[in-house]
Amino acid sequence: MTSKITVALAIITNERNEILALRKNNSVYYTLPGGKIEFQETPIDALIRELSEELHLRFEPTALTLVGTHITQAANEPDTIVEGHIFRLNSPLNIKVSTYAEIVEHVWLSHANYKDYNLAHLLKEFALPLWLAQSF
Repeated sequence: MTSKITVALAIITNERNEILALRKNNSVYYTLPGGKIEFQETPIDALIRELSEELHLRFEPTALTLVGTHITQAANEPDTIVEGHIFRLNSPLNIKVSTYAEIVEHVWLSHANYKDYNLAHLLKEFALPLWLAQSF
């Protein structure tokens, strides 16, 4: 039986237009910052909570804009579909990023290096094409 998880994720770029990707503990995939939406939590509230927990970044809801929703196979959970609410940070992030909680690594993906990383489906199928086309 296939299960479903719902997540809220953020496309965060820096001043060089590189996109932030994270790798969680025990995963080979890099994903967008964010995470699972808890019971009775809105996508934007979940995203703000996850960004605080994982990166110690704090944003007001107005700093993020929903760019779309995408459903695909979950990268780290077999027989699981993931529905992702994908937001973007409205302005480039210009501070140093540190990782916390279950995040073990962060990278800034550039047009030159993004093919060097094993990207989770929501990042690869939805966010990456938008970022490459600069259509958000």
